[in-house]
Amino acid sequence: MPKLLTTREAAEILRLHPVTLRRKAAAGMVPCVRISGRFRFYESKLLEWLGAGCPSPQEQRSLFDHTHDNG
Repeated sequence: MPKLLTTREAAEILRLHPVTLRRKAAAGMVPCVRISGRFRFYESKLLEWLGAGCPSPQEQRSLFDHTHDNG
């Protein structure tokens, strides 16, 4: 099962303040999903996004696709 991270956990990986990450997620700049109104981040997608140089959704749409495989 894919690992979901909280905003605080994802912010630690990205070395961002959680508020900054929340703003970026709300603006669609970071791959995430909303569950019960809260942002969650698939660890594998977040690391893939980071490794790709943090592309925008227009540059690499597949990272922002809300479906997630079990990898």
